[in-house]
Amino acid sequence: MAKAVKRSELKGVFLPNRPKVQGGMVDLLLDVAEREPDRPHFRWPDGRMMTVGELADRSRRWATVLAAEGVERGDRVALVGGNSEDYVATQFGTYMLGAVEVPVNAELRGSLLARGLSDPDPKVIIIDEDLYESVSPHVPEGVKVLVRDGDTDARVAAAEPIADPVRPAISDLAFILYTSGTTGPSKGVMLPHGYLLNTAATWTAAMGTKKGDGMYFPAPFFHVDAHVVNTMCLMTGATLGIAKRFSVSRFWEESYAVGATLFLAVGSMASALVARKPEQPPEHAFRLGIVAPIMPEVYDYFEDELGIPLLQLYGQTEADGVVFCTLDKRKRGSAGWACCGFDVRIVDEHDEPVPVGEVGRLLYRPHEAHMMTMGYWRRPDATAESTRNLWWHTGDLARVDEDGFLFFEGRASDSIRRRGENISAWELEAALRDIDGVQAAAAIPVRDEIGGEDEVKVFIVLEEGFEWDAERFFAACQEQLPRFAQPRFVELVTEDDLVRGPGTGAIQKHLLPRENTDKTIDRMEVFG
Repeated sequence: MAKAVKRSELKGVFLPNRPKVQGGMVDLLLDVAEREPDRPHFRWPDGRMMTVGELADRSRRWATVLAAEGVERGDRVALVGGNSEDYVATQFGTYMLGAVEVPVNAELRGSLLARGLSDPDPKVIIIDEDLYESVSPHVPEGVKVLVRDGDTDARVAAAEPIADPVRPAISDLAFILYTSGTTGPSKGVMLPHGYLLNTAATWTAAMGTKKGDGMYFPAPFFHVDAHVVNTMCLMTGATLGIAKRFSVSRFWEESYAVGATLFLAVGSMASALVARKPEQPPEHAFRLGIVAPIMPEVYDYFEDELGIPLLQLYGQTEADGVVFCTLDKRKRGSAGWACCGFDVRIVDEHDEPVPVGEVGRLLYRPHEAHMMTMGYWRRPDATAESTRNLWWHTGDLARVDEDGFLFFEGRASDSIRRRGENISAWELEAALRDIDGVQAAAAIPVRDEIGGEDEVKVFIVLEEGFEWDAERFFAACQEQLPRFAQPRFVELVTEDDLVRGPGTGAIQKHLLPRENTDKTIDRMEVFG
């Protein structure tokens, strides 16, 4: 009798030290503030600090200001700003009205920004003063705007803290975060209050986070990871070190100044730290780092030279922690094992599990409610497509080895990941077509040897008779696109060079060359 083939299916478990989840996000903040109002929560490299009590008070004052602007339960409040304690206070002030937060990527430009501000249909948009000039032209007509400046700060400080804040249930919608589209525009991922609490509980268990720990977080606060680590710190008593933005030159000094024992970085950040490592081992207090993806040289430097263990995970905005490495069970290069309460399958095009070791499509489903997205904002079609056959379809490729570890193998969907950001190829191509002289565009990912993620390569068909100017094209990209979405490589092609699918007319991107040739124009060479 032939031996049965072992299939790629992982049964999820919960780590035994995972905190119990109860209540909602407002419950968490107010309950901690009542018990430990003087507990440090935020720390800055210059020594400043904010307590949980001060955060709760500031959040309640923001709730009063937002209520005066007409914000009610279910309304959306869009936030466009940099990393600050007040960014978090506006999040909680929104929650305290039963309203829904919409974090907006502060680097978006042009049509991408316009859609990000209009699609969620916000009642109010809060914009940092230094971003107002670039953002305000894209604010939908009739939407109220609050500029986070000195006048607004004084108004919030003078407001009476809301007396009876709403305490949303774990099943209530907390925030809508836009993530990369694949065959269309970016979709708004709807995330309930329980998502943050459940994900933070999983991260707490995997990392062993405890009171006295400090988390250094140099990524933007609009990211889902920022929401999770802030919740984790509230849940455990750890502090959150605020960095305005990631900086290779400041990373070690800042993280040490805020007393960080933990850090989180995307793969390109860690690779940049390795590429510019100091001559002498840096002073640090790290006991653990979370990085994804992790390149071999990053393991070599952080683990072998500095003695800092690194953990990797697989997650999406839709579920930020499906598998996780743990200190007692990890494998270099793996995204982790099924310790997060999600069952995982690697399947073929018919949703049938593939043999262990074979690359296939990654599916998952949770063991409990409110551990992942509620679906896509006003996109029941996309929600139904992703949840078919009772499994969440990620659009990603992966494999599982004999030991039950998952390895990420790229994206089956038409999406590009660069510098820790997901880029909708559909939206990028639409923005490129708005540039003078561009008739058609196709964007694909090519390997970034430094960060282990993607670089952006685009194929451009010019309008007939248009004179190409590389410097002018790249300058237009800088003006119209966020930094992470700006193409690194460009090739000029004709319509005859493209193969289009029958019926849809979609460009068959798998036939486009990934390798650069003498026809490839490198932005780095154009601008030196």
